[in-house]
Amino acid sequence: MSDITSLTDSILNHCKELTLQVESASDGNFRLFTDQATGITIFFNIKEPNDFSYYFLVRTYDLVFQGDRTDVHVILSLIFASFLRNFETNISSSLFDIAHPVVDDEVWGRYIVPEQSAKRLNIKSWSDLESFIVEILTAVAFWRDIFWQSVGCPCKECLNRIGFEDNYRGYDLSEEIDHSKNNKLKFSNRLNSGSRIIPKWEYFYDIENEITIIKSQEIADFFQVVLKSRIAEEEKLNGLNGEFIVSKELKNFISKSIKSEFKKYFNNLELNIPSNKLEYLPLENMILSVSSPYLIALGRLTGEYKFRVEKEKIRQRHNKESEFLFPISEYDWNDSICPNQFEDLIKALLERESSIESVRKNSPTNQGDKGRDLLIDWNVTNDVFVSEGISPIRRIKVVGQCKASSGTVGKSKVQDIRDTIETHNANGFFLAVSSQISAPLTEKLEDLKSKGIWTEWWNKDDIEIRLSKNPELIPLFPKVLKAKKVVKFYEKDI
Repeated sequence: MSDITSLTDSILNHCKELTLQVESASDGNFRLFTDQATGITIFFNIKEPNDFSYYFLVRTYDLVFQGDRTDVHVILSLIFASFLRNFETNISSSLFDIAHPVVDDEVWGRYIVPEQSAKRLNIKSWSDLESFIVEILTAVAFWRDIFWQSVGCPCKECLNRIGFEDNYRGYDLSEEIDHSKNNKLKFSNRLNSGSRIIPKWEYFYDIENEITIIKSQEIADFFQVVLKSRIAEEEKLNGLNGEFIVSKELKNFISKSIKSEFKKYFNNLELNIPSNKLEYLPLENMILSVSSPYLIALGRLTGEYKFRVEKEKIRQRHNKESEFLFPISEYDWNDSICPNQFEDLIKALLERESSIESVRKNSPTNQGDKGRDLLIDWNVTNDVFVSEGISPIRRIKVVGQCKASSGTVGKSKVQDIRDTIETHNANGFFLAVSSQISAPLTEKLEDLKSKGIWTEWWNKDDIEIRLSKNPELIPLFPKVLKAKKVVKFYEKDI
């Protein structure tokens, strides 16, 4: 029996035990469904233990919720993604709307795309992968059960018990959350609002400005449970423009402006809450906060990318932050690093990344070391979706550059990025440096990202983290670095 066949049998057995529906399962491609009320579909595409992708789709059908179901898709995706972050899965995700092909202010569903997952990095074998997938499936089934028990089951039988035949969305809203009446938010051309019987909620979603306000005692209470269920204590540290948050290996950053925005919206609801009294749950491109009976979600970048941008800005600020963000190195880096070996090291590390399809060297001889490039096929999150049929994961061609330097790498060392990308007909840019990159270069890369050019970079710390998970590579590159000798201390015998 092949490894993928054995894995398929295991997944099918666990789906049966967890009452998850198997819509398709062949050649490492799985489409697994919860039920009509929950509306969560899980997609897995598996080639090897370290070469797989997965994501979730939240999309319900009118057998349970009638009428426009934008409210159901938005609320369920927010609560489920929050659960994934705080539960044992320890996953931080990005959320993306699936736009209605005709109606501008309706959302047909939402993709939930995992971005940060410490456990995924430790998958080395088929057995590891099986354990990981089973944990995901178990978490989905567990969340489904406790969520409906907590907020109210919307099935036909439960509706009939309270005297209702259907669960059409209503349009009556309390004045404080009615965007058309309170005039306390930005003007928006794309709004979606309404109410439900079971679960009982009122909500509006400003699609244009990415603001969601939910009024529901049951939803607020359940979210409080999610906050309290955090499996790992959070470490927090103030940066220049906000607060770093590290939970296990998840890294998030919440800016001061986002906290001020939350305070303003809660004040609009006549809840005068100090910013330092609010508790936040950050995802990659979404952040939530609660004050019963209200839950507010903002579509803002608070994930690992923002964490890294802010980290570069304060690297030299003071010793406390250095101790928190940059642990003492376990490696001795050569004073004079061989550029060719450094490039080969980066290529080897990239090939071990689960999101990398292939890496090829491309080193024009007439450009010297500064022109050394890698051409990378990289699976990245698709930021724009137009229909349910489009996958939230797309493959792009990325140009990579490697800079072996003992000093900080600045803008002058990385020039003509756009020309380099266009020369190779690529969609993104990757930079690896053996030291650190300067704040101006960080801002330059961030500016490229804001203009639609996909960017990623590794500095010394990022490389060392990956080497700690792939220690067998260290002896292969002696002209780059060596592992420090481990010294074991014993207590003196008195």
